[in-house]
Amino acid sequence: MAIIDDYRMFGDVFKELRTEKKLSQDKVAEDLDISQGLITKWESHQSTPSPEMLDYIADYFGVSVDYLIGRSKYRNLEAGNSELDNVLFSKAKNLTDEEKKTILNVINAIHKDVDKELDNQ
Repeated sequence: MAIIDDYRMFGDVFKELRTEKKLSQDKVAEDLDISQGLITKWESHQSTPSPEMLDYIADYFGVSVDYLIGRSKYRNLEAGNSELDNVLFSKAKNLTDEEKKTILNVINAIHKDVDKELDNQ
């Protein structure tokens, strides 16, 4: 497992996700069916959610629990993916559609070469 350079606490990550989506504490509290005061406690590092609530929060923000609790710097870890897979996914999100098409063309060309080699064996 890779060591994360800058450890982040749940409250910091939660607040970042909430503010990125321009959501108030009241709105998130309503959506998650919890008190606004609990969100204040999370964001000020006075409390942390239960494992069940972490799952719910991760789904709400579309991130992994590992990202929420600071164990990963990648927002979306898919089961079975290597760290390299997740790095590629993370980097690809910031590319333009044209850049993504170029990369897909390269990947397709690599696959064609591999398929030809397999056919020749």
